[in-house]
Amino acid sequence: MGKLRLLIMNVLAIFIYGACQFPQRPPQSSTNESNHKAQELPSNVTFFGGGRSKEMNMVSGKTDTIFISVHQADSVLIKIKTPMDTANVRISQLFLPDGSSDGPFGKEFTYRFKDIGQYHITVNENKMIGNHYSGPYLVQIVPIVQSF
Repeated sequence: MGKLRLLIMNVLAIFIYGACQFPQRPPQSSTNESNHKAQELPSNVTFFGGGRSKEMNMVSGKTDTIFISVHQADSVLIKIKTPMDTANVRISQLFLPDGSSDGPFGKEFTYRFKDIGQYHITVNENKMIGNHYSGPYLVQIVPIVQSF
């Protein structure tokens, strides 16, 4: 009986040691995979005419206006991507349906849209930096998953 007990204790000790050496970790997804999953999430916020991604072209010294449709209150991340991270492009203001505005922002911001209606953002160069930029950029609306 004593040898059986000793054997069971040794097997348990080896099992516990092995479990501590090789903890289970969930597989990590790549950035492209997480961006793809974000595009699959439903969102009540889209660009005017549909879609959550819009390719634009910046002309130095000009301001672009991009319209956003809000169908139901929702939280999203709006971000700008450029071929070069150092490109001088920013979201300068967000205009709400009631005429008020918010900003300035940088290349991305998180916002809780509370009212249904048409919003718009303005995108231009940051005049305080001084570097001029002309070229392509991508504006994306990324839904934020609410965890409760």
